[in-house]
Amino acid sequence: MPEYSQYYQPQLTLPDLLFRAAQEHEEAFIGYVNDDGTIAKQSYRELLQEAILTATGLQQLGLKPGDKLIIASQGNREIIRLLWGSFLAGVIPTVLQPPMTFSGYNPAVVKMMNVYTQLGEPFIFLSEDVSGNGELPAEKVKRISDLDSSGTFDRPELQPGYPAFIQFSSGSTGDPKGIVLTHANLMVNLDAIRIGLDLHYPDYTGNWMPLFHDMGLIGYHLTPLYCLHSQYHIETIDFIKNPGLWLDLLSASQICVTGCPNFGLALVLRFLSRKKTVPDWNFGAMKAMLNGAEPISVQIMNDFVEKLRPFGFRPEAMMPVYGMAEATLAISFTPLMQDSVITAFDSTMLDLENKAVKLDASHPNARLLSGVGKALNDTWIRIVDGNDQPVDEAIAGHIQLRGGGITGGYFNKPEETAAAFCDGWLRTGDIGFIFEGNLYVSGRHKDIIFKNGRNYFANDLEVLACTLEEISYGKICFGGTTSRQTGHDKVVAFLAGSPGEKAMETFRQLRALLRSNLGITVDELVMVKSNEIPKTSSGKLQRYKLMQRYLAGEFEDQVISLP
Repeated sequence: MPEYSQYYQPQLTLPDLLFRAAQEHEEAFIGYVNDDGTIAKQSYRELLQEAILTATGLQQLGLKPGDKLIIASQGNREIIRLLWGSFLAGVIPTVLQPPMTFSGYNPAVVKMMNVYTQLGEPFIFLSEDVSGNGELPAEKVKRISDLDSSGTFDRPELQPGYPAFIQFSSGSTGDPKGIVLTHANLMVNLDAIRIGLDLHYPDYTGNWMPLFHDMGLIGYHLTPLYCLHSQYHIETIDFIKNPGLWLDLLSASQICVTGCPNFGLALVLRFLSRKKTVPDWNFGAMKAMLNGAEPISVQIMNDFVEKLRPFGFRPEAMMPVYGMAEATLAISFTPLMQDSVITAFDSTMLDLENKAVKLDASHPNARLLSGVGKALNDTWIRIVDGNDQPVDEAIAGHIQLRGGGITGGYFNKPEETAAAFCDGWLRTGDIGFIFEGNLYVSGRHKDIIFKNGRNYFANDLEVLACTLEEISYGKICFGGTTSRQTGHDKVVAFLAGSPGEKAMETFRQLRALLRSNLGITVDELVMVKSNEIPKTSSGKLQRYKLMQRYLAGEFEDQVISLP
């Protein structure tokens, strides 16, 4: 039976949570971390006061319950204020990556314009320091300073089944899908997260993930508020510039729960490798560092744990997890304070027969995968074949979900919504299997590469490629296509760097590595600029975008071939 408590009240809405937090815990706060490490604290009571003023201003603009609003502001405090002003007014917000500028090609602007059209041209809130409006009508672009909060706030009656906000998929700029989440969806998932992490006052969470990403917004802002404990936020750009800011926070504030996807762990490792001396950190308070949002590299995860172990970081605090925006956020967790489950599987059996067969990790055919735990409360997982029929344990197939935290569909996209569901089960697009009670996610269906009658996941090729000294994580990705000349399957690698003899030598090493380990030949290497490798807000590689450009002939002068 689900483990519910006084926290879980399905009749609650998001405004109820803020009023409860403001009334019941004067000590709990949000800590906004500046780039110099100083912290500005805001109590939940102060947030409520700011949110009421903001909601009043939104009502003065003429916004009514059910109306849409786009938040594309810079700065966590400004985003949070606008979010809660929207929630209190019953307005349905969407948080997008803020544009730094409207000049030149800017993916954030492209996505914003597409979302703006999809939502029926609502108001868009930008930060004061963003100049210009691009192609947006001036009357639709607002700043917080434009709000008139002199009136009286009229709190609307909201129901749990009403939409709370719309989370747009992070992977698409051209035709992004708006995931509609209700207040009830959120209450179910927030309580499941609370139980999975044993969260309660006076725990502390620390976050550097952006609030336009579901992990940052739901995992590290809404969850602490739901659980009535304090939370800290670092601006994402500050973390990228100085990962030590996050490590300092974890130690100084004795953070219990944080999160870091694979690319963040790699960034921290690079940062530490350049440091001759480091502070005397203490990570002993950490009970869960959630590792998800993108495929998990066992090597990077283990290297990170070993690097932090001298500072009191316990290996069992590393928590591989699985989630997605369509499920509100969290789907499965490794049980709290239990070692990560790392298993070696026979790669040939997985690729040819979809069977998970355990091997010794030293076997040349072994593929190391991290389990991502068990389904959270009120979430059910099943694995199906290509005909949506359930398969047995240890058989790889398509991962499907159902439960109270699953979205009802995509905003104004009935065909995509219908295609996403099968008899009430959500098709995740991920491939995986259950083995000895744990879920393993082996790859994305759309990232499968076909070669010599076998299926390969692009992520597996990338992990192997990164064992070469010349190649670092996030700087290489793979795609597959069919040669127009021969009709044969072709594997293409994209590598950040410059063409030349060094690139040729790297290509030779890469070819030899993949041939000897996987028996697969890389047909072409495309040298690209580092900023040409597109990624989502959580660091996931957007391989399809590179393949689209490749197939359109945009990289013809950057292709390296070998006999």
